[in-house]
Amino acid sequence: MRVSITKWIPALLLPLLATEGAAQSDMVLRDLESKSPRKLSKEEVTELLTGAKMSRISGRGNVHYWSNDPGGSFVISSDNRGAGAVGSVGRPSTSPGKWHISDDGRYCVLIEWKGVPTEEWCRYILQTTDGYYAVRSDTVGTERVFKLEIKK
Repeated sequence: MRVSITKWIPALLLPLLATEGAAQSDMVLRDLESKSPRKLSKEEVTELLTGAKMSRISGRGNVHYWSNDPGGSFVISSDNRGAGAVGSVGRPSTSPGKWHISDDGRYCVLIEWKGVPTEEWCRYILQTTDGYYAVRSDTVGTERVFKLEIKK
């Protein structure tokens, strides 16, 4: 299934989002203090992410978007426009993925990218006054955080 990124993000905003994404990838947990971060419980994460439309900007500036199917799978799409994109720069691509919520409430993802190593991680989800962030540890102030756009 091929989904146009313009369905979710107008093309005029992509360069702005890529710039914003690069800055956000440098954000750390203590940068969220003024945004009243709250770690979501396993039940809250499950409710929020099941069936959700997700997007993020990778550390390389690529826009990724996917929908969490209730059965634990998704197809992730990348615009491959960011700096350092591997493969065909600028040509959108899709890859299969799986997701689940761990016993301790982390959102876990496995993405079988084509042409680059498989991506596998688990992150706590923090809710702030400006949206949602994923973080490996919710206690270390210098831990990097990543903004996620989540829509039901």
